[in-house]
Amino acid sequence: MFHSLLQLHRDQETDLDHVRSRASGGDGVAKDALVVLQNIRSFAVWPELESRGCSPHSVEQILRGLFAPSGLLYHQLPKGLIPFHLYDGGVRSAFAEHLHDAAQLTADREDHGGAHCDVHFTIGEAHMRSFERAREIEAARIEEAIGVRCRVTFSVQSPLTDTIASDLHGNIRRDDSGGVAFHPGGHGALLRNLARLGADVVLIKNIDNTARREASPQIADVRRQISGRLLQLESQVHDFVRELRSGRDAQDGLNLLERQFGVRPTAPLPDNESKRRYAVFQLDRPIRVCAVVSAHDRSGGRPFWAETPDRGSSLQIVEGAEVDLGNATTRDLFHASDHFNPVDIACSIRSADGEAFDLEAFAVPDRAIVAKKVLAGVPSLVYEHPGLWNGAMGLWNTAFIEVPDFTFNPVKSLADLWTSGHRP
Repeated sequence: MFHSLLQLHRDQETDLDHVRSRASGGDGVAKDALVVLQNIRSFAVWPELESRGCSPHSVEQILRGLFAPSGLLYHQLPKGLIPFHLYDGGVRSAFAEHLHDAAQLTADREDHGGAHCDVHFTIGEAHMRSFERAREIEAARIEEAIGVRCRVTFSVQSPLTDTIASDLHGNIRRDDSGGVAFHPGGHGALLRNLARLGADVVLIKNIDNTARREASPQIADVRRQISGRLLQLESQVHDFVRELRSGRDAQDGLNLLERQFGVRPTAPLPDNESKRRYAVFQLDRPIRVCAVVSAHDRSGGRPFWAETPDRGSSLQIVEGAEVDLGNATTRDLFHASDHFNPVDIACSIRSADGEAFDLEAFAVPDRAIVAKKVLAGVPSLVYEHPGLWNGAMGLWNTAFIEVPDFTFNPVKSLADLWTSGHRP
């Protein structure tokens, strides 16, 4: 989030006019940093900077307040703990906003224990204590304000899912003792964390995609509709699975597969029993409803028809990292997609019999990714597990639903907090 400001700090750039000149000349780092520096008092990081005596007119003081050894060091924190939004009553981190969003989503739900919401975060183990403290503070605020109990749990990515990396010449990266160095295997490794939740329905969202509280009711309404669509499909599919097992016409099952999920046999099926077995096999698996927004110039995953093992054509999310963008034909096809995956997904992960699916059985191992990253300053190639919402869910039954752009408010850089979803 702080890459541009951190670069100015490393360059010892303290002249705002010079930053403006660099920005007007097309310097992307300067452009990004300038958004923050010119509007610093409107950012949620400002109250802490101000309390340390920083002037909003001093680039040097702002950068030292953020990055000096005695500074705030927000760049060393996980994104969830960084102050995102500034309100009259204080600031909220991305973590706090997600708890408030979850409470808003379930605020009208009443059961024997009162209104509540279950929220799960996957986090780095080194920051567990900080998140636990934030949980206690924010959960108490929410329950006092609107009467919703937030039941918050955490998990970490298992070190058993770590993978290897190499330099650009194919030499395996090693640690100081000469052993193979292992690295986190990407968000696809979190499939195990998802499976361990023990839930029926799970809503998935990225930590950096959250808006100010003024937009929360509208966004919650859209997420209810996504969830409602999932529950419709889940009910329909589970009924069909049970009825097909009891003798319902197999063609009904084939029609449902093609109508709802675009799945159809790769070859003619010889008889009714073959059709029934195929229909049950293809229906009895996890279901997801994926929100999509207008593509614009966004980079990342997009919805496509894809050929998948044992089932032929189906609807999938395909990430840019999986595509040879160096091939002009492939690149044009990928960018011709009208929609983009913002990672706002409702998942059904229990069978018609109420049993939890073995989620790893519905992943496509061949969709693993080799990503280019810089490790300890060295350009490297890192093996990553099939992405959580692309290859790791490659054999799920998938439906897409278009949602308004106002539901998607990602924050990759601190300057993104100056976009419409993050400003009063």
